[in-house]
Amino acid sequence: MLLQFISLRHWRRRHPKYSANLEQGTIYKLARLFSLLLALIFIHSVAMVYFESLNWPDALWLSVTTVTTVGYGDISASSWQGRLFTTVCLYLLAISLLAQLAAEFFEYRLKKREDKLRGNWIWNDMNKHLLIINTPATNSDAYLERLIGQIRATPKFAQLPLQILTRNYPDGLPRELGAHDVAHYNGGAENTKSLSAVNASNAAYIVILARDGSDPLSDSLSFDILSRIQETGSSATILVECIVDENRQRLQRAGAAVVIRPIRAYPELLVRALATPGTEVVLENLFTHDESNLQRIDLSFSNITWKDIVTVFMNNDFGIPLAYIDAGGVHSNPPALQGCSGSSIISMTSAGCTIPTDTIRADFARLHSAANTAS
Repeated sequence: MLLQFISLRHWRRRHPKYSANLEQGTIYKLARLFSLLLALIFIHSVAMVYFESLNWPDALWLSVTTVTTVGYGDISASSWQGRLFTTVCLYLLAISLLAQLAAEFFEYRLKKREDKLRGNWIWNDMNKHLLIINTPATNSDAYLERLIGQIRATPKFAQLPLQILTRNYPDGLPRELGAHDVAHYNGGAENTKSLSAVNASNAAYIVILARDGSDPLSDSLSFDILSRIQETGSSATILVECIVDENRQRLQRAGAAVVIRPIRAYPELLVRALATPGTEVVLENLFTHDESNLQRIDLSFSNITWKDIVTVFMNNDFGIPLAYIDAGGVHSNPPALQGCSGSSIISMTSAGCTIPTDTIRADFARLHSAANTAS
């Protein structure tokens, strides 16, 4: 038995992916051994009733205490026929079966635990989960820790089962990632079997990370993965990182609901885009001068409600104020009726918009005048 166990462990080290495929076979083997054990106990009990004239409860009691090697000795076989059946059915067969059954069970538990750790376990009950495909080529541990931390901090995703499909962790996820209750599967999304193993067809959300945030070829790999996901019939909301802007529409036509540039320093932006599709366009436009951009307007103002500041800017088509600055720092989106005093205002404007500070000062002065008249 010991040699068999050592041999099996050695075979598993050389073939780490065998366990998920043989789970059903292991359960069948355990059920078969248990059935044989029950059959031997039953045969022995019949023999005890026939040769020892025991009643059924006593016969079963004798069989069970003997096969489990408890051996209370309160009942025992006295006839040669009864002793022969005890020797053959229990001592030679049943006790060996029980030992083998225990060994197989503990081996199955160890195998299951190790396969879950190494990403070789197929979670058949994974459903309506958030699936992350691929990991960044560099600093993947730190990036995933921040990304998953943000996912768990987002109420919409906080309770969703979370799974990662990657080949980067054949020996198990880092402890920091495991603390977020994350499952992972050791495989690549370019393999349809791997997508099936992570139940991509049943996922609620799928994030396809670019393997290399600076290599345009990553877009082609992402497109291939996206196509394979669509072939599974998935209805998930899919976010894809895209490096080359001209590939955006191609990825959208292939089924991506959200397409965003890789921003490795701020995984929070990816989570915001996944939670509220469309915000990625607004956020990305803030970093360019193609459409919307941010302007800082330096002018002093005192005790003007945020609602009035927004009204002045919108009435003059000066964009939408997002924050104001005072000696205490930057204050983003304060309450509408809060009185604001400061030295600058940050507004989101359209490209090419010029904001004359004199116009804003004049409107602020009229607001003060109207307020004084009303009081």
